[in-house]
Amino acid sequence: MSKITEIFILKMKKGDDVDAIREAARADFVALEGVMSWETLVTTDQSRDTLYADIFTFPDHETAKRVTPQFAERPATQAFLGQIDEMIVGQFFTAHQPKTSE
Repeated sequence: MSKITEIFILKMKKGDDVDAIREAARADFVALEGVMSWETLVTTDQSRDTLYADIFTFPDHETAKRVTPQFAERPATQAFLGQIDEMIVGQFFTAHQPKTSE
């Protein structure tokens, strides 16, 4: 099965410690077996609210389904969840395989 990417688009609370809390959560979560990576992207348009895309990768769907629930249970990641003002979307994604006509 294909690699699974889980993407969350978030609006974060304001605060000087949000980045430190995210980095502590990242170090904790990526240490779990089955978590391949956690990347964070940020929007650049300063005339709009800042949004973050937190992108997690797992080797397959079964691993993603097994590991992801632990995010809400671990103290470091719970602290990160407490910094989220709004979660706009969060879903599993995989590579698109176009259908071909035969």
